[in-house]
Amino acid sequence: MKFIVDWIKRKTIWLLTGLITIFGGITTRLANCTQQTTVAVTQIATNPTNQIATVEVASFVANLFYEGTDDPFATPGAGGEAGKLTHVVLQKGKKLFGDALTKIIGKTDKILNTSRVWDSPQIQKGARAIHKKIGHAEKKKIISAFNGVRHKQGNAEKLIYKIINEADAIVIRPKRTMIYNSTGQGISIGTKAGYFIGFVERQLEKAL
Repeated sequence: MKFIVDWIKRKTIWLLTGLITIFGGITTRLANCTQQTTVAVTQIATNPTNQIATVEVASFVANLFYEGTDDPFATPGAGGEAGKLTHVVLQKGKKLFGDALTKIIGKTDKILNTSRVWDSPQIQKGARAIHKKIGHAEKKKIISAFNGVRHKQGNAEKLIYKIINEADAIVIRPKRTMIYNSTGQGISIGTKAGYFIGFVERQLEKAL
């Protein structure tokens, strides 16, 4: 029995060591959504707590758009549960940014198709999202990154392509993922399935 337990321990350590080797050089931020605390995960070496955090970030990204019946944050243990309360901020140039963006690009057709749904008999979801975003900016008395864009479905689809192609920041939350470009424009999509939710303003993103 002791032999089996020791074998399991060795395998577990080997797995964690392998993951840390792969992701140890990644600089990413984990921010607790309720406490607004930030933990820098960079050049992880020997701290077991930080090693688990690094694996959690990798798992969080790896499970982006996971549509199976299992927990979308698959890494087990306390860290896996904590992952449901966090958001991950990925910046252009970091390894996990490319992994996440590749998955988002793979969902482009779904994002576009779900933006074409008729939000009402008069307007489609994408066009309405532009209208809402500009209206919200006027109420907050800020200049919207979408200012001057007419609320037409064709413009919404061009924006979706533009934001994804020019993305330089991605914020992944348990239910919503936001993609932003350097001009301040962003789109919000479902983290689990990748459907279009709406447009978002980078200037209002607290994680950036």
